[in-house]
Amino acid sequence: MDATPLSLENPLRDAISRVRFAPRSNNLLISSWDNSLRLYDVESSKLRLESQGEAALLDCCLENDSVAFSAASDGSIHRYDMHSGHKSTIGNHDDMATFVEYSPETCQLITAGWDKNIIFWDAQSAKSVGHLNNLTSEPKSMYLSGFNLMVAIDSSVIIYDFRSLRKSVHKKDIRVKCVRPILHYEGFVVGSVDGRVALEYICESNLDKGYAFRCHPKGTDGRNRVESVNDIAFSPLNSGSFVTGDNEGYVIMWDACYKKRLFEFSRYPNSIASLSYNHDGFLLAVASSYTYQEAGEREELPQIFIHKVENFQSESPFVGTFRKPYSLQPRILETVYKKRTRAHTLHRLLAPTSYVFLPSSPDFSTENMSDEEHHFESKADAGASKTYPQQAGTIRKNGYIVIKNRPCKVVEVSTSKTGKHGHAKCHFVAIDIFTAKKLEDIVPSSHNCDVPHVSRTDYQLIDISEDGFVSLLTDNGNTKDDLRLPTDESLLTQIKDGFGEGKDLVVSVMSAMGEEQICALKDIGPKN
Repeated sequence: MDATPLSLENPLRDAISRVRFAPRSNNLLISSWDNSLRLYDVESSKLRLESQGEAALLDCCLENDSVAFSAASDGSIHRYDMHSGHKSTIGNHDDMATFVEYSPETCQLITAGWDKNIIFWDAQSAKSVGHLNNLTSEPKSMYLSGFNLMVAIDSSVIIYDFRSLRKSVHKKDIRVKCVRPILHYEGFVVGSVDGRVALEYICESNLDKGYAFRCHPKGTDGRNRVESVNDIAFSPLNSGSFVTGDNEGYVIMWDACYKKRLFEFSRYPNSIASLSYNHDGFLLAVASSYTYQEAGEREELPQIFIHKVENFQSESPFVGTFRKPYSLQPRILETVYKKRTRAHTLHRLLAPTSYVFLPSSPDFSTENMSDEEHHFESKADAGASKTYPQQAGTIRKNGYIVIKNRPCKVVEVSTSKTGKHGHAKCHFVAIDIFTAKKLEDIVPSSHNCDVPHVSRTDYQLIDISEDGFVSLLTDNGNTKDDLRLPTDESLLTQIKDGFGEGKDLVVSVMSAMGEEQICALKDIGPKN
């Protein structure tokens, strides 16, 4: 790798959780699992502040260039004065505090945690001014854009209007790992745990323009690479382009308007934990760090790489006109191409590495930009998987897990004492959802487990054949005839007796990992 990481006097000793550029300067805020918050001046290559805490820092944000906040694994929320170095406590969550955002419009701090609460704090008085405690699960991601608070929970994105806390719920067909706003708040983009990205537009003029795609094409074996998309960042220079970073250490630049892959950076030494553009879009920070998501994750020392992006001018419809950046010296690479009667000149500067920015055009294509490699689907699923990865330490009782290649429901979970790097052991006791067989497994809490996609669908029972197969009525008026009666004696008796009495029966069918089974008799009504 040609890129040179930031040079810190005291190297990062544990995983990076978040990097964020300051609103109006090139100061980079860094939170990490080594309990430290750092402020690094990228322009002068100096460490401005390093504050040591009592617990791992899981997120950070800035109010301005002189005030920052952090969320910690012990539930604490802290405020930092960058000039004096003073640290004060804002408040606490009842469990791990995982996300923190600052609203310049209302001067409030918004935090979320494993206690399933979102708390609003007055940033000046450090008092709680409200909270949302009706979340069904721990937030997987949270981001604030203007007056819109976006919260990802499982396969849904909930958007709260910050002025009234009215919410809209957007169901997705993917397990959401991160959610970020499309610039100018036309909508949002989500990254999934299985390597997919989906864009959804909210403004009425773009409602039908949403789509989904996989970040990596299928391999030679015909299988998709399943790598979690850990972070997404839109370029302030060009609101039509964004970068994704995944758990295998790949950063890819995309054109949102033309649905094209523009460029793939050289692979980084670790997973991509966080991405951040600076305020004018001429710097891109890439945090390369293990994330405690995979059992075989590379544990090279965490590093932060800074790419300097030169200003470019073009008449291309997806590129705007931008002011000139401050002086930079690295080599400029230029790509010139012609489209009809117009000549388009594109300048792209990346330092310390030098890459060519490949423009998106129907008349300009390379093997790396082939539409056959990256299939974009309008308002559609980009391909489903039977399972998805989830960190063992986040799986709770009544959740689902795969044990010995069987889909199971967790009935008991216990965690041993935390060891080095947080690798505590989780002991799962679970029941096979189809056979009711008891299974057990022990997994390090920071490692990933396979979790099955489980769904329940209701059908009206039409007929029962002599060989035990049932005929079910689907929503589109067709019949489903490939299921047998359940083996559970009590449920079997209820179905047979109700059908024999001529009642209308509605059964619930559970599906997971390619198997289906009638699991409940949802409703029994008199025959009409």
